[in-house]
Amino acid sequence: MEITISFVNNRFKMETITSKSRKRTSNIARIEETVLKLPVNPLVIKIDKNDARIIYEDGIKLILKDYQKHLDKQLYEIIFNGIDDNTPIVKNVRKLNKTKLAALALTSVVLVSTAIPKFLIKTEVVTEPVITYEVPIEKPKIIENKTIKPDLKTVEITIDESNYDLMTRLEQSKELLAGKISNNSVLPISNRLSDFAINKIVDFINSDDGKYCFDVCNDFGIDPYSFICLLMCESSLNHNDTIPGGKYYNGFAVGISQLETPNGQEVTAFNYATNQEETMYETMENALDIRNNMKLGVMNYQNVLNRYYGNERLAFQSYNYGYGLVDLIVNIYADEIGVSFDEVVENLEDVGWLKYIKEVHDDPVGFANKYENYEQYGATIRYLKNWQYSTYGNGDYISDLYSYYIGIYSKNIVNGEVVETNLLDNSVLKTAYTNQNDYKIS
Repeated sequence: MEITISFVNNRFKMETITSKSRKRTSNIARIEETVLKLPVNPLVIKIDKNDARIIYEDGIKLILKDYQKHLDKQLYEIIFNGIDDNTPIVKNVRKLNKTKLAALALTSVVLVSTAIPKFLIKTEVVTEPVITYEVPIEKPKIIENKTIKPDLKTVEITIDESNYDLMTRLEQSKELLAGKISNNSVLPISNRLSDFAINKIVDFINSDDGKYCFDVCNDFGIDPYSFICLLMCESSLNHNDTIPGGKYYNGFAVGISQLETPNGQEVTAFNYATNQEETMYETMENALDIRNNMKLGVMNYQNVLNRYYGNERLAFQSYNYGYGLVDLIVNIYADEIGVSFDEVVENLEDVGWLKYIKEVHDDPVGFANKYENYEQYGATIRYLKNWQYSTYGNGDYISDLYSYYIGIYSKNIVNGEVVETNLLDNSVLKTAYTNQNDYKIS
């Protein structure tokens, strides 16, 4: 696979070439997703004139056009954060055969120039000041629905002293990434929490808009950490550049929550702070306002989360694919294994339906033709049959989303119950919802 990234007319563009397809995009969120999936530590870096070719295992090649002009861009920080200082560098060499590449990978010899190029100097994004706190680092134990705080250890993290919940979650993720906590789920979590990603999320949480996001998530019973992951996948937490006139606006999805083609749709959800239903309209005016945009995203997400009885994975995929298509996929899988729709939804440990998510993504028209006998989903099938692109949505949306999750538990209010999911083993703890103060997540 060959990936070429360039910066033209003040925006990034990416072309991906594989043996089966050639795709182009200028959607910064999609570009960041691709970059973050690259292997850690390339075999070698080849510099020719103005371009940098970063070569990974399995024939993956990343080409950065005119890279020296764009070293201050955040995308390059993401790329270079995964490059070890000992990676061999080949400068002004026309051909690099497999033998020489293997030798370089084994010896880490730097050819032609021993100086590390400027773009390999790591820059760490931090928020001042750095304060030392006492925070728990062990997995909390749940006893009679109450959290027992484990032993404390002094650590250094960059976060508001008052946000104990976030500090705890960061330490849980740190332990998970260090292999001190095992993940028994088929889906990994937190695997993209690089210094860059963590600081980007923390900066957002500490902002006024981030604090509003937490408030509105709590009002509607939505885990704010889950929703922020959704925002990372949808827009990379970038609102102004993803609205009409913004450099990453794709022509139909608007703003930080990527509301698709706002034309006045009515959205109704239950507000637990007011204890009554609330209705908003998905107009362009509301979509352009970052807070209204997030609120509409939260309300839309609450609807699909309730639809799937608190199954976050199906709710997330529904946000990306639409619930009509996800309903069809669940029914197909239920028929395959001989159970009901509800039994598939309620069994978090069985994610066999993910193969159909992939099948739709890879061949939407072929999928529609294959399952056209599901006549109750005729509108969805007709929509897919008329799909004009080679792929559909994001087949890795759930994995991409959880890869940014801070912590190991998620908690939502679903149909009058608090549903707490252990993301490491898929176990669920359900308790009756009593009042808003008992639920709030900080």
